[in-house]
Amino acid sequence: MSAAPDSGTRARLLEAAGELFAERGFRGATLRDIAERAGANLAAANYHFGSKQALYLEVVNAQFERLERRLLALGAAPDLAALDRLSRAELVALLRGRLQAMLDNLLEEGGLHGTLMQRELTDPSEALPLIVARFIEPQRDLLRRIVTRLAPGLSPAEAQWCTESVVGMASFYLTHRAALLILHGRTAYPPAFTRQAAEHVARFALGGIEGLVADRTRRARARPRARPAARR
Repeated sequence: MSAAPDSGTRARLLEAAGELFAERGFRGATLRDIAERAGANLAAANYHFGSKQALYLEVVNAQFERLERRLLALGAAPDLAALDRLSRAELVALLRGRLQAMLDNLLEEGGLHGTLMQRELTDPSEALPLIVARFIEPQRDLLRRIVTRLAPGLSPAEAQWCTESVVGMASFYLTHRAALLILHGRTAYPPAFTRQAAEHVARFALGGIEGLVADRTRRARARPRARPAARR
């Protein structure tokens, strides 16, 4: 008889925690405040999660699970073996799909992912290393693998720069949203914006990657060839 109330309390605590962490950040939200908003007591919060950090990680995990569902819905969550068999056109479509899922999660009206990530990255909590290792690094590594497959001639360092630049271009629409909306005379991004932004970022990134590959090829051709050693 107690399982259902426990399940309901846990869900309410997670919902309240998401709201308060988004409003106040990790440090500004207390377990007591979260329990009060959830209509529970502090003992219940400790029982279900053990600590504020554990509860915070549960909230973040829920946001990345939402991202994974979006990736699956867009056909943008291949296993590594499948990724290595994709054609160039399929890799480009995969890049666009992953960018759209990322933007959908970050820019969703009323969503928590974008606000939580902005707060965490501008005022890092002690949970950030765990968030990076558990959630961000796997996403980064798969994107870097896509970049490497698209441009196998790039060095590992160049592929890393490209990967981080792609993420930076997409994140721009979150970090600069307020200013962009004013510049464009809007109160919200228009319908289909995330699809259009993902398409633009993917095309711009591909142009940059191709430019790097062409530059590397030009430099290699311009490099003086070693002369054969003179015979004695």
